[in-house]
Amino acid sequence: MRKDITKKGIGKDIEKANRGEVEVLEPVQKMSPFISFHYSYREISSMNGQTRIRSKEKRFANGKLESEEFEGTLGGQVYDRMASDMQRNFINQLEAFMKPLSMFLPFGSRDRKDGRK
Repeated sequence: MRKDITKKGIGKDIEKANRGEVEVLEPVQKMSPFISFHYSYREISSMNGQTRIRSKEKRFANGKLESEEFEGTLGGQVYDRMASDMQRNFINQLEAFMKPLSMFLPFGSRDRKDGRK
C-alpha cells in the first residue's frame, strides 16, 4: 500500500530523495547582541611641538576577539589645525541650533524695513 504525500497549496507529489544524494547544510551561527561588544579609545595630544596620536580598538563578534593598537607622532601644526577645525564645527552647530530660537528674542536678527539686518 503506497501512500503519496502532496504539498499543500501546490498539489504536487513529493518525490523521495535518493539515498546517496544528501545535502549537507552548514550550521547557522546565531548572532546575539548580548555577546558582542566594541570598544575604542583615541587620544590626541600636543607635546614639545609634536602631535601624538594613540588609538586602541577591541571588538568581540561572531566568537572572535579582535584587537588593534597604534601610536604615532605628527607635526605640531596638525594638532593646532584639528583643534581650530573642531572649535569652528562646534560654533557652526551651535549657531544652527540657536538660529530658530533667535526669533523669540527681542533683539533677534529680523528683517528690517530699511534692508539692514
